[in-house]
Amino acid sequence: MRTLITGATGFIGRTLVMRALRDDKVSEVIAPVRSGEKLRAQLSREGVSISPKLRVMETEAPQWDFRALGPVDRVVHCAGVLFSRSRDQYFRVNVEGTTRLLHTLRGTPRVVLLSSQSAGGPTPRGHAAKKIGHPDRPVSWYGASKLRMELAVRESSPNHPVLLLRAPMVLGPGDQATLPLFRMVRGKIWPKPGLRPKHYSWISSDDLADAIAAWFERGGEGLQAAHVAAPQTITDSQLMLTAARVSERRGVLLPVPQVLLRPVALASKMIPAIGEKVPSLTPDRAREIWPDRWVVDGEPFSEMTGWRGCATLEDTLARTLAWFRREGLV
Repeated sequence: MRTLITGATGFIGRTLVMRALRDDKVSEVIAPVRSGEKLRAQLSREGVSISPKLRVMETEAPQWDFRALGPVDRVVHCAGVLFSRSRDQYFRVNVEGTTRLLHTLRGTPRVVLLSSQSAGGPTPRGHAAKKIGHPDRPVSWYGASKLRMELAVRESSPNHPVLLLRAPMVLGPGDQATLPLFRMVRGKIWPKPGLRPKHYSWISSDDLADAIAAWFERGGEGLQAAHVAAPQTITDSQLMLTAARVSERRGVLLPVPQVLLRPVALASKMIPAIGEKVPSLTPDRAREIWPDRWVVDGEPFSEMTGWRGCATLEDTLARTLAWFRREGLV
């Protein structure tokens, strides 16, 4: 079985590549990346031997072209722009890169396109969870680009076996987005955006990899869309306090009025040092901080595939911290 995985040097893509290299059913793992040297170095640090079945292609979205590969059996598309100060970059990579991927594939592989709950926007008022059939109302450029990607796929490949998988917050070893969280709890005061609790869906990277494998084995045919999430939701306070607990740190959680964070988001645009330390706090992505509920309904996906997440938040954050310590980041 030939498997193509984009975004292999990223957090989720790297997790999937390592799994595929260990899978005896996979005969070839094709990884299109900007830097093959970077991917090999990452795998080496993870203790993964460079297998002969790993095929590295040095290319970049949206210019990539996979016609010369011949037919592949499975595709997981993880590559995309998560944080940018340019709306055009979000759309160029996330939309054009995805449509070109599908247009240049040969055969009819089963494809998982990793979208985001940001494409749908926060949970509608009066609802416990956002369902896939609720109106889409993204609040950021990133979310709008993911929604446009989904619409472009629906228009161009309506009969292709594709899953548009809307994932919530993904946590696990290698997740650079949680590095500021672990660094923050090393202090004594832990500021939390907003005076009210915020509720989130989440999923561990290992559970997400299992969910993708479950869809390949037991998912339906044709174009589908689904949310995927751990059974338990979490709050922002729970996330911060759990990070502190696994770090063996003590401090005070301090809810901060959200209006005070807006100048910080604007400063991140003007002062590169701030943007580098907290890449998620761009003025655009900060719009996703203000809503109080980002909870999705993952039950239809579980019913379709039989998959159900089993990771706990504490274990996931403990393994993430261990990875950061190994890398010398905390």
